[in-house]
Amino acid sequence: MNITFHAPLRAGAALLACLSSVAAAEGGFTLVDGDKGSLSIYGTLDGGLLSRSGENGAYAAQAGTRFAGHKSELASGLESESRIGLKGSRDLRNGLTALFQLEAGIAIDDGKSTLSDAEGNSVFRRKSFVGLAGSMGTVVFGRIDGGRYSVAGKYDPFANGTVANMASIQVHGTRADNAVAYISPSWNGLSFLAAYTTSLVGQESPGNKGDGRLWAFIPSYSKGGLDLTLDIEQLQAKGSEEHKLNILVAGGAYDFGPVKVHAYWESIKTDNYKEVFDGTFATYSALLNHRSWMLGLSAPVLGDKARLRASYVALDDKTSLDASCRKWGLGGVYYLAERSTYVYADVAKINNSANGICSIQPNPARTAVDSGGVGSPAGGYGTTGFDFGISHSF
Repeated sequence: MNITFHAPLRAGAALLACLSSVAAAEGGFTLVDGDKGSLSIYGTLDGGLLSRSGENGAYAAQAGTRFAGHKSELASGLESESRIGLKGSRDLRNGLTALFQLEAGIAIDDGKSTLSDAEGNSVFRRKSFVGLAGSMGTVVFGRIDGGRYSVAGKYDPFANGTVANMASIQVHGTRADNAVAYISPSWNGLSFLAAYTTSLVGQESPGNKGDGRLWAFIPSYSKGGLDLTLDIEQLQAKGSEEHKLNILVAGGAYDFGPVKVHAYWESIKTDNYKEVFDGTFATYSALLNHRSWMLGLSAPVLGDKARLRASYVALDDKTSLDASCRKWGLGGVYYLAERSTYVYADVAKINNSANGICSIQPNPARTAVDSGGVGSPAGGYGTTGFDFGISHSF
């Protein structure tokens, strides 16, 4: 049994992956379906072999440890993060639909929770929100997917997963605490998302001094084989009322049928970074001034039974540190049961500049600033990576 949402929610969710698992409610098992609403349980279990090697001299120098050698492991969430969740809705019979979603990350290799914050809290840290949907659009409150991270995943051929993903050489806030978001209906393919958070990571402070406030405006256009998204954000970093981080992102894709072309570009700059940057890795990790871009391709093969994908990503550091890097990735997916169960294999290689600190990390969310991670492209291991695994969704 499927949960059916209002058309404006489905159209708005097509704008962003922000609420994709709510809108795409075809998966999962219905636990309750009646006059009082619907409740479903769903999830993804993903894991396989992960192998990484190579040396990153710049990271070794700044961390005081040798960052070299080889590491092979059985790991969870390589292509798609393993998770389990609950989602539901209720028709309020007045043109409104109440909805909610709770989603927790799990690691199937050791059974632990993932995406903990700095204090170790981890339950439902992937998503937790409640909202209303109607003819005028959808409003949700809670912890939701980050705007820039969602745009990156929408246009990355590897969708923010595998050793070849784009987001791991950038620094992302993958989810936003204390957020309110409005998703518009679709007008002939055009829609938008507007969001604000009173404190991006963690709870608000007494007196609200130093809260990490962020606002985002994300218009999108989707029609035929064309998808376009613009993301405009401004962040007042936690603990700093003087400095604001300005974010501009553009993504696009066109599906020609035999092949789909993917493109992504972003600029992140602190409004007065020259006053903040002291030439060290410590201040560089705040992403004071950088540009990043990606070009990618994906194509179905063997009919619709498999898909090949490739990308080339560049991170250009505009500070005097010049911690730039380049990354290429190549991989493929073979579907065993429509799109719900598949095997995958990928390979990636990073080339760092003299002070580059990029490394291979198939789970960008686990090193993100909102999950207790290092918040740095140095959050992985090595500069060459390979993965082989299986993913099953229910």
